[in-house]
Amino acid sequence: MKVSADYRSLALDALRGKWKTAVLAGLAASALGATIVNSTSSISSHTSQQDNITPQQYFELFSQPVGGRLLAVLSAGIALWALFTLIVGGAARLGYARFNLNLADGRPAAFSDLLSQKKRLWDGFCMKFLQGLYVALWSLLLVIPGIVKSYSYAMTPYIMAEHPSLTANEAITESRRIMDGNKWRLFCLDFSFIGWELLCALPMYVGYFLFLHTYTGSDALAVSIVLLLAVPLSAGFFFVRPYEEAAWAIFYRDITAASAEPQATD
Repeated sequence: MKVSADYRSLALDALRGKWKTAVLAGLAASALGATIVNSTSSISSHTSQQDNITPQQYFELFSQPVGGRLLAVLSAGIALWALFTLIVGGAARLGYARFNLNLADGRPAAFSDLLSQKKRLWDGFCMKFLQGLYVALWSLLLVIPGIVKSYSYAMTPYIMAEHPSLTANEAITESRRIMDGNKWRLFCLDFSFIGWELLCALPMYVGYFLFLHTYTGSDALAVSIVLLLAVPLSAGFFFVRPYEEAAWAIFYRDITAASAEPQATD
């Protein structure tokens, strides 16, 4: 049975000579909201007493001359991006799964793979919505059940990318089946990347402690948003993300036979 180190080694082999395409595909996938890997990195917030903002004060921030304008522009941009990714993110996610499966199989992996599922906007939307809904409902029972279920449903994009005849619910059910007994292994694979992810996030933390404490009000909030948005754009994440994604695709290939048609169950 393969362990995390084996998947990482196979991922590096799959990416050899293809890093440029993989990095560009990863950046495009991020922009389109096509996240597949459950990142183990998290961003912790530090707030002092003076940073606590009431709802009334929050709206007043937009009227301030410098920080308020920047905050308004950032907020509008984030809202538009969120709406865009809500519509196209699921289909892009399926396309990104196809891209990484091609890498895992040693087949040509092209940037155009991201658009290979563009006609499946509804399927992608249903997949993202149902995955999010089920995880949220399980999370109501405390955090741990939600985390466990997120790993149960983790292979859904790969299944739907390979078997377009399946509905989102059928693919989720199939993911639960093949992940039975494999959730801990995937968690360990995720956790094995945490050192790289923390290292990539280091510039954000340094910037936070060096600069953020010098700002107040809307300036502080605007700088906070800029720093948070800068995290996935860190140079290190350019390479860590494709590495993780390739490892996940290889993990999927290891736990299920590529030629076997999944059987959906209730």
